[in-house]
Amino acid sequence: MEFGSISTKLSREEITFLKSFCERKGVTPSALIRSLIQRELEFPIPQNVAGKNKIHYNKERDTFSWFVELDSGKDMEVMRDVSPRFLEDLHDVILMGLDERSAFIGKNKKDSVPVPSGILKRE
Repeated sequence: MEFGSISTKLSREEITFLKSFCERKGVTPSALIRSLIQRELEFPIPQNVAGKNKIHYNKERDTFSWFVELDSGKDMEVMRDVSPRFLEDLHDVILMGLDERSAFIGKNKKDSVPVPSGILKRE
């Protein structure tokens, strides 16, 4: 097997942090970078997959878990043991972002949907 090198530029602060992190883990920076790259390449993730968000409430802990149920049947955990207040804040932030987007695309009616701009160029 033939080997090659790949390099990247990091700030001095990032290099210092990386070296310190590797010392604590007992690995060399090269070994850590190699394992991270191999892990990413081993399970490439498609750009888009289909699924639905699912929230499960844990009554005993008064927390929530957030999953994405893929159409393939697999559940992917996004977050576990999330506080109700965190979800309320996330809800508010998402609504603000969606409102900003609606204003940007000129959506005035609740039942309107985005229209591809290519369709409008035909006029």
